[in-house]
Amino acid sequence: MTVASRPAKELITVSVAGMTCSACERRIAKTLTALPGVVSATASTRKGTASLIVTSQASRASIDWAITALGYGLGRSPWLNRDPLVWRSAGMAAVFVAILVWLVGIGDLTGRIGDLSTGGLLLVLALGLAAGVSTCMAMVGGIVLAVSASAARRSSARGKETETTVRRTNLAFQAGRIGGFGLLGVALGALGGRAAMPQAVVVTLMVVVAVAMLLVGIRLTELSPRVAGWSPTIPAAVGDRLGLTGDDPARRTASAVIVGAATFFLPCGFTQAVQLYAFSTGSPKAAGAIMATFAIGTAPALLAIAGAPTLFTGTSRSAMLRALGVVVIGFAVINATSAMRLAGLELSVGASAPQAVSTNVTVTPADQTINTEQDGDGYNPGEAVIYAGRPTHWVLTSTAPFSCAASLSSQDLGFQQVLNPGLNVVELPKLTPGTYDYSCSMGMYSGRIVVIAPPPAATS
Repeated sequence: MTVASRPAKELITVSVAGMTCSACERRIAKTLTALPGVVSATASTRKGTASLIVTSQASRASIDWAITALGYGLGRSPWLNRDPLVWRSAGMAAVFVAILVWLVGIGDLTGRIGDLSTGGLLLVLALGLAAGVSTCMAMVGGIVLAVSASAARRSSARGKETETTVRRTNLAFQAGRIGGFGLLGVALGALGGRAAMPQAVVVTLMVVVAVAMLLVGIRLTELSPRVAGWSPTIPAAVGDRLGLTGDDPARRTASAVIVGAATFFLPCGFTQAVQLYAFSTGSPKAAGAIMATFAIGTAPALLAIAGAPTLFTGTSRSAMLRALGVVVIGFAVINATSAMRLAGLELSVGASAPQAVSTNVTVTPADQTINTEQDGDGYNPGEAVIYAGRPTHWVLTSTAPFSCAASLSSQDLGFQQVLNPGLNVVELPKLTPGTYDYSCSMGMYSGRIVVIAPPPAATS
């Protein structure tokens, strides 16, 4: 065949509704490429399109039929789902999320656990068990829930055994989490010092996690098919090179292992407390054992929530996945709110300015002292009103030294500190009138110091 007689090629673009992940892209591209007259095909979840290079032998009717036969629609995905059943399921789940958020705010269970330094690995294990049912679940639990629900939806769409897929995915996640914690704990022990992640990095990480969880939650709820296409996915070319995408179960398992190990870096107060303890040992072997044991302790609660997508079948499974999507969105909101608090953006408005120092402040002619108790429920009292222009001794009595609240930070005051058991004294400089916010390292618990101008008599 001469060059002149070769069939002419044309690029056509077809709008496809319902794609939510790289697996969708691969299925559509593979099916379309197999059609007569189609030279090559690619699909984009974010754009909601399939691009084909075709010859005159290709049939648009066969292309449209192939797409709809896979379960996808033609045209752009709508912004809002018009199925009332979807919205009804989401509304019922929202009630559960509201209760869950209230429960998360009750406080950490670690306030009931003794001194980590005297309990050895058994106490570390108990600390992990407590972490699995407390504020850490707002982040790690949201991630494992998203991983499980996504695996359930993916296997269901392919007609595979959902329970087996979810179990394998979550066992890989837990194996990666335990192994990653152990290996990274070895590194912590080798460092042999105390270090804290910069607060700007913590805030950025929490925002990224919150956005990712929000998009995954929207995808699971099916409330917005258009936004569902924005959920984070690994590009097919990158995933193929790293071995993390595709239909191969081994590749999906590798992805779950990496995600599990990466949770080591999430700003959970429990994790940070144990990390600091591992730092202080100065022993790679001991620190590795400590971090791995802590991860083992968190496994039962995480595995329990991970199994939720396998408890239902058929239409009830779709409703459960939508409910889990709302839960993931709730976790995302919790983390976004905490990140805003860490960044110094308080959501409270309309509070009246205090006129006198609070009862937990002692004033002398030369200085003043704030008395605050830190326990498993945060800071008590959460507000202190002091005079401007005086050196201030902030006495914090820690009764729950391994809860999130024990990791104290404040961008307004310019300090970050992990409280030791008992009395801790933070020396504050002479402050100008205004409000200075502080919170725990996760932003779950917060308080403020309000500085007012002293009365004329006090000034003289």
